[in-house]
Amino acid sequence: MKKSEFLKILRKYNQESASDEEKAFLSAYYNLFEAEPDVVELLEAAERETLKTQIKATIDRRIELNQNKRPAKIYTMARRMVAAAILLIAVGAAFAVYLYGGQLLHDDNYVGRNIPPGGNKAILTLANGSKIVLTNAKNGILVLQGGVRVIKTPNGQVIYDASDAGNITDTVYNTITTPRGGQYMVMLPDSSKVYLDAASSLRFPTVFTGKTRTVFLTGEGYFEVAHNKNKPFHVVAGGQTVEVLGTHFNINAYDDEQYISTTLLEGSVKVSLGKSIAILAPGDQAHTLSGNGLSGIEVYKGINTDAAVAWKNGYFNFENADIQTIMKQYARWYDVKIVFDGKVDERLFSGEIHRNLNASEALELLDYADVHFKIDGKTIVVSR
Repeated sequence: MKKSEFLKILRKYNQESASDEEKAFLSAYYNLFEAEPDVVELLEAAERETLKTQIKATIDRRIELNQNKRPAKIYTMARRMVAAAILLIAVGAAFAVYLYGGQLLHDDNYVGRNIPPGGNKAILTLANGSKIVLTNAKNGILVLQGGVRVIKTPNGQVIYDASDAGNITDTVYNTITTPRGGQYMVMLPDSSKVYLDAASSLRFPTVFTGKTRTVFLTGEGYFEVAHNKNKPFHVVAGGQTVEVLGTHFNINAYDDEQYISTTLLEGSVKVSLGKSIAILAPGDQAHTLSGNGLSGIEVYKGINTDAAVAWKNGYFNFENADIQTIMKQYARWYDVKIVFDGKVDERLFSGEIHRNLNASEALELLDYADVHFKIDGKTIVVSR
């Protein structure tokens, strides 16, 4: 099947005029995408560039979106199928604006269109209080602390090498902090990896002494914990504690969120909040509630773990999210202020957007669903 024919079927599905056979085809294609999300990596660089050029021409020529009949929601299967088409056919996420939007934001709706996406930015605070701006620091050994070498790698990582630390008994802490519009990865002295999202921080010892490995998180972090059955790993975040031996999980503990969410991908974790305890299995997500007289843990099973860690893999991923939730993530990643003009849109949205887009490109995908934006410097005004 030609790409133009595939896109024609997508359009018919969106307009509710697809035949049963076409619907079945789209369903099968989407299932293939779910099973093989990285199939595009099989393409050579030249093939990707050729497909980008071809798909842009095809979309410009064949896709005629009816601007007077825009859907109120973008979480239908058609929207998800378009996401699949973007990844499998268009390859470059920047071409999403052609599939979703039809038009770019009008020139009078923004001043300074190219608000860039975030990147590898962080500040490392040492035990003596001195700070290292990792964004500008040279690659290689940054500092030597009690036999522990702190190393910056070329790909936005900091590694703590404690192989020459000896028998250290004193516990000293470092803190890595990402600003709004920043992200970073740190490899702890036990070889555990922690990925920090924007506006987050991790406080940790330069060497894990004692019977536990304890770190302190604010914001959001994805953990790949090195297994050590004799020394449990504890993450303290916003009043809750997550205890593991070795596993992969994500914690969202931003102050402006309603609850702390802990999502388990592999292994098993114990989430504690006061006297409340929950044991999570892979695919579980715990919500810890604290304040306003409420305290406890709610566990949800069979959740979409890909959505929970999409930020770590370079995407925004929304599932039945309101516009305020979406714009919180935009605000952190693009380091902008969000202002709502008039009544806040109460609809729910789902979709996936690449985080390497400029702000105007990312906003364009929502503009298709009749959510409108005006960008003025570092402020985004949202209206119906």
